[in-house]
Amino acid sequence: MTTVPFSKYASTIAGAWKLISWEMLPIDPTSTTVFHKPHGDNPFGRVVISQTGYVSAILIAPSALAPLEAGTGEWKDATDAEVLRIGRSLTSYGGPMTLSEREDGGLLWKTRVEIAHNPAWIGGDQIRLADHSTEDGRDFLTLQPVHEYTLKDGTKARAVLKWVKVGL
Repeated sequence: MTTVPFSKYASTIAGAWKLISWEMLPIDPTSTTVFHKPHGDNPFGRVVISQTGYVSAILIAPSALAPLEAGTGEWKDATDAEVLRIGRSLTSYGGPMTLSEREDGGLLWKTRVEIAHNPAWIGGDQIRLADHSTEDGRDFLTLQPVHEYTLKDGTKARAVLKWVKVGL
């Protein structure tokens, strides 16, 4: 793999991206069997990538977006149950990205995490296999975290997230 300047891919990757699917599949990369959709059929997520490669990502289950019932409807007044409902389904992080070219033509996307919902991620890397495609004039990114996930039943799985570009 060869690390490349972000500027080489900025025109393709920089912009705002909307999450359109998040699926958990078997570890075997040739399998297309979907085990689970962590945020259902209509996941909610956005990634904004600057022209210099700074990433800001936020994903949340649509079910967590129900209005707050407690107090004023403000986050600071939310009940513990509301905070738990939202917090458990939230993923967010930000930091600078580096890219490497894979031998198969895709990219290895590495974000050095500066801020995150999970303090354990700060200072570490979030690494994704990234593949760009164009369909009917629209840009898509398919991202696959390189680490395995363990589902509640103990099954090992890989995540595949598909994004569509919605803005520059």
